Amino acid sequence: MWLIIGYGNPLRGDDGAGPIFVEQLRTKLAPDFARIITVHQLTPELALELSRPEITRALFVDVKRQQHSAAEILPLPKDSVQSSFGHQLQPDILLHSAEHLYGRPLPGWLLTLPGRDFSFSEQLSSTTSDAFESALEACLSFLRSDTARSQLPQNN
Repeated sequence: MWLIIGYGNPLRGDDGAGPIFVEQLRTKLAPDFARIITVHQLTPELALELSRPEITRALFVDVKRQQHSAAEILPLPKDSVQSSFGHQLQPDILLHSAEHLYGRPLPGWLLTLPGRDFSFSEQLSSTTSDAFESALEACLSFLRSDTARSQLPQNN
């Protein structure tokens, strides 16, 4: 089962795109296919969610300032953890934590949506909202793909 975490601040314009996106994704996925969570920021407690026995892979959804207007899905590195714990973490740190604290090595990916406007607002920019439809299609295709399944850890 997937764990999909959408994160961002819905009061900062495009920064709220991650939670909005995963809520739209929720309507297109069966409850036994993915556990979907929305949060303002990634915190250490989420390592416990990643360690749940039914979770086999993770997708993090965020927005970042980009010159192009397409979403990207990239694998998270397993060996390049370069940050420390704090109140806000990066997705690779959470995966690393779940593995080292709970013995759960999981493959993970980061879907980034394009963002342009991070001012105080509850509205998404046209750049971000225009990217949603194609990003949803690409994300659904990816979630069901052999690429995602082939990265599952092997049981010893």
